[in-house]
Amino acid sequence: MSDADKIQAGRELQDAADEFIGALRLARGMDETAFARLADAIKAFGAAWEAESHLPKSGVNALVGLFSWIDSASCLYGGDEARRIRQAAVEAESLIFRHVVPAPAPDG
Repeated sequence: MSDADKIQAGRELQDAADEFIGALRLARGMDETAFARLADAIKAFGAAWEAESHLPKSGVNALVGLFSWIDSASCLYGGDEARRIRQAAVEAESLIFRHVVPAPAPDG
């Protein structure tokens, strides 16, 4: 993948994260479309950087806090909405571990 594609994947990840988390913090609720964009951006970022031995700092910064930012926003809501937001946090974390930083295969 070209350097321009890698840079674009990082920008899209940051933009998608900002859009989804911003909506939560502004009490707009769980935006399924914005979350789908974030999920796609996580996958695309992982694909863009899969051949590299390291990730760019800006991408890591966007990924590191996703679970806690999303999960903490659930405290602004109640009931099913809060549950859906907590589930989104878990799903985002799972996507990161599946597509960006998969666990190495065990030796043997």
